[in-house]
Amino acid sequence: MEEGFWEHLDELRKRLLYSLAFFSIGSGAIYPLSDRIIRILSTYVGKTYFFAPQEALFIRIKISFMIGFAVALPLIIHQVYIFIAPALTKSEKRYTAPLLIALIAFFYGGIAVAYYIFLPYILKMLLSFRMETMIPLISINRYIGFLLWLLAGFGVAFEMPVFFFLLTKLGILSPSILIKNWRVSLISILIFAAIITPTIDIVTMVIASIPLLLLYFISIGASSLARIGR
Repeated sequence: MEEGFWEHLDELRKRLLYSLAFFSIGSGAIYPLSDRIIRILSTYVGKTYFFAPQEALFIRIKISFMIGFAVALPLIIHQVYIFIAPALTKSEKRYTAPLLIALIAFFYGGIAVAYYIFLPYILKMLLSFRMETMIPLISINRYIGFLLWLLAGFGVAFEMPVFFFLLTKLGILSPSILIKNWRVSLISILIFAAIITPTIDIVTMVIASIPLLLLYFISIGASSLARIGR
């Protein structure tokens, strides 16, 4: 038994090292393109500024890490699957691989929705408060932090159907529980939307919550599908 524990630990170490290698390679490959990526990401706000000698370098490194992780994510998820696969039954393996693919697809989908649909609207709303005596001088560091928060928030939120499917498979959730507690879920979605969209505009929060609410109903369908397959 002790020997098996050390074997599992060694296997975990191997998968972590592979994942770290994929992340490092992805980040290293992105770094030469980081200046172009920053120009693309800054399209919605125009010219940005840095306020410390080292800040420009740190931003390029941060961008490389951020995009490098997104690029390496499918390979990292694959390492997770390799690690957990021996412990899965034959029936569990049938839905685990599609579940991990869905995990990646929904994460990318959330990022795309946030960047192409909500980011332009939110920035337009925030920048509309400018005045003749108060014009925006946007820090690239703070802008990238804001952007990362928004994209990561939507990316994680879009995992809702995948997590609900898994929790139903584990017997923790059921479609009836999700339907019964829709009011609590609605409040939770509004709070989450307020967190990932840092504006004082209630309309923006409500608009941001619409795809999350649709995802909740999709999650009920995913939970029902998991229930049928049990």
